[in-house]
Amino acid sequence: MISNEENVINMYGKMKHDGWDSSSPLKWGFFFVSDREDNLKSIYSELADHSYNVENIYQADEKKWVLQVSKVETLAPDKLHRRNIAFNDLADAYESIYDGWDVGKCH
Repeated sequence: MISNEENVINMYGKMKHDGWDSSSPLKWGFFFVSDREDNLKSIYSELADHSYNVENIYQADEKKWVLQVSKVETLAPDKLHRRNIAFNDLADAYESIYDGWDVGKCH
């Protein structure tokens, strides 16, 4: 995914407008895609020591596998931007694609 800090900042503005408190812990989801399941398992092995949880790993179609990991934390816009860059590098190291993020409120 192309990481653009301005887009991240704009998304935080929309979240605030919609009543989200980004200064409180939120559940952040991150997505990786690969032709090989073992590449995604290797990515997760790199993330496991950093308190990420596997939400799902599945075969989306006959060729692509998807890994979704999550972490509950308070994440500032600049830190999310840096994480996007780092996740692009991590995915590249395992012949995979970092496919972006989502966020949800903690229940």
